[in-house]
Amino acid sequence: MDNNPLILFCLIDGEATANTVLIEIESTKTIGDLKDFIKTKQNPAFDDIVTESLALWSVSISGDDNDEEILVLLNTRATIHVI
Repeated sequence: MDNNPLILFCLIDGEATANTVLIEIESTKTIGDLKDFIKTKQNPAFDDIVTESLALWSVSISGDDNDEEILVLLNTRATIHVI
């Protein structure tokens, strides 16, 4: 890992927020690299998913938000940016 790794908390659509997946990846990696890493980390659950078909969203959620607010945000996708 480089000196400035990205630490991402990944939510899987349809899963409880308690099942958040922590990903640490070098900041120089591409979105394709991130998708590959997520697929590998979610093995075997993502075995039947083609890496290129993974849809990733960039969401900013402040540290004081609760699960209800997160679910509302995810359901409305109002401030979610597809990457």
